[in-house]
Amino acid sequence: MLRFFLALGLLSAACVRAQGLPKEVLQPLARAGVPASAISVIVQALPNPSNPTSAFSTSSVPAVATSAPAAISLPSPAALLINHRPDASMNPASVMKLITTYAALDLLGSDFTWKNRVYIDGTVSEGVLTGNLILRGSGDPKLVLERMEDLFKQVQAKGVREVRGDILLDRSVFDVPDKSAAEFDDEPLRPYNASPDGLLINFKSLIFSFLPDAANKRVLIKSEPPIARVNIATEVPASYGACGDWRSALQADFSNAERVGWSGRFPISCGERIWPVAYVAPRQYARG
Repeated sequence: MLRFFLALGLLSAACVRAQGLPKEVLQPLARAGVPASAISVIVQALPNPSNPTSAFSTSSVPAVATSAPAAISLPSPAALLINHRPDASMNPASVMKLITTYAALDLLGSDFTWKNRVYIDGTVSEGVLTGNLILRGSGDPKLVLERMEDLFKQVQAKGVREVRGDILLDRSVFDVPDKSAAEFDDEPLRPYNASPDGLLINFKSLIFSFLPDAANKRVLIKSEPPIARVNIATEVPASYGACGDWRSALQADFSNAERVGWSGRFPISCGERIWPVAYVAPRQYARG
């Protein structure tokens, strides 16, 4: 992330040379105690639209995604404004999203939309489905609660208001093996580490809201979405020190798929806080 913002913010100031870092970068790094050897920076000029080869060694980067992947050329040395440790291995920054976005545009097209489908296996009479309702996921990465609610409102508008059968969840569009949520950055509780899924609902996460009740020396806890077969404590004792690392102070236990507990305290001085957490049993999340 640091690499990305440096590249954006210092483009105009860095036109001095293609080696080393300018003082506008070195000085704040020194103040922050970050050695120059800990970062990697590449800043390059954008190609001139009237002369696509002005900043690239070839013109193989298309302006519009095509049906076949294009080979991206490395910039020519003359195009580089800052070139500091370009070959160093670094943790991927958010700018890596540009690569997956390019791949998505190339493979799916700019007008692609995810279609989550609902089928019935039975008969409908006077708003009652005698049979099963089948929800087939499409791999939609943004099937959050609000969109799920809208989906079922559409089902009701089609005349199905009661299901006398089962709701079947079809996630077969993807065949993705299980993997450790900690594999990427050792942060298995972060919702952004949710693995791709044919029916990825709400990033397989629970959202906890902490609401201080100073008069009763407690903190109320609300969680969403409602999830079956999971017992979640609804309050925790309050503490009156500095806010600090309030998440550690809660001493939360997310390791049990059937229970979320808190053995610590929540500092009143923190005010209201929100904590999104990846559910420990992701395969069971949609069903719950």
